[in-house]
Amino acid sequence: MPTAINSSAITLKAFFGYTRHPFPPSCSPEPLFRHEALEAALDAVKNALMNRMHVLVTAAAGQGKSSFCRLLVSELNPRDLRAAYLVGQPVGPTEILHKVADALGLETAWRRGQAAKLLTAGLQKLAASPGAAHPVLILDEAQQVSLEAIDLLRLVAEDGSHTLLSLVLAGDETLRRQLGRQAFAPLAGRMAVRIQIPPLSEEQTARFVEHAFQTVGMQNILSPTAVAPVHAACGGSPREIGAILSGAMRRAVAKRSKMLTDEIVQEVIDERRS
Repeated sequence: MPTAINSSAITLKAFFGYTRHPFPPSCSPEPLFRHEALEAALDAVKNALMNRMHVLVTAAAGQGKSSFCRLLVSELNPRDLRAAYLVGQPVGPTEILHKVADALGLETAWRRGQAAKLLTAGLQKLAASPGAAHPVLILDEAQQVSLEAIDLLRLVAEDGSHTLLSLVLAGDETLRRQLGRQAFAPLAGRMAVRIQIPPLSEEQTARFVEHAFQTVGMQNILSPTAVAPVHAACGGSPREIGAILSGAMRRAVAKRSKMLTDEIVQEVIDERRS
């Protein structure tokens, strides 16, 4: 039987004494956990952007793709690269031109043709400005945007042999499959650098958990022997790790346990599977 949790008796914050929840439901702990594969991916993308290339970043849901995008934005030198960050929505070609122009502070128009011309002219003006930073669009959840719209944006971003706007398309495996269609071969071919964010290993899972607790002023309360079942249950997904341990913390309060024991963690895993 699931353990009843009397949340009115005592709050998680009061019981564990944290400054903020170590596993927020909608995002990764701040500051972000930086493992070796993430660092390598960051370096590869930054180098590509400095060379005015387009980049494709893919990851399974919950593997930290959006966190990677936020980290990338924060790490780009604004003197060299002018980053605009957008979260993809199911919009058409005209709407994406408007959103990009607004994000870069450029003029736009309601009609698609005029909007494309104005965006190209604005990008050309930026490129001709001495010492101006190269504009970069980081499009998170790019699978939500039609590839027709993205391909139009790619055409606007390229002026002959010059790239006026570098694109970072970040999405899940749906985006990779869509780009494999013959109709979008030209767009796929322009993705000069392709990054796949891998799931966390068991050792990285342990470090991720340690990091999450430390960032909110807590000791690591997860039993060391519970790391393996957590990793096996979540497949190395930071989001799933957080969901399991958030549930374990609520259950620990009900049991008045200051540790996330093997038993508590397994109860949560079993309940999520049922």
